[in-house]
Amino acid sequence: MVLEFITEMYENLRDKVREINRKYATPRIRMTRGVKIALLFLRLYLILLVLLLGYKFVTLLK
Repeated sequence: MVLEFITEMYENLRDKVREINRKYATPRIRMTRGVKIALLFLRLYLILLVLLLGYKFVTLLK
């Protein structure tokens, strides 16, 4: 009974997430070249920060 409830709740949540992903799969606004470049730099900066965080974590373990 409890397992069925949890399974049903998980399936409902999964369906909602899939619906949201389908709705926003394609962007509705047009981006200028400057916005695309800024987003690219932000993405690269985020990757750099994650790599630095991972490096710091690994060096602390040694």
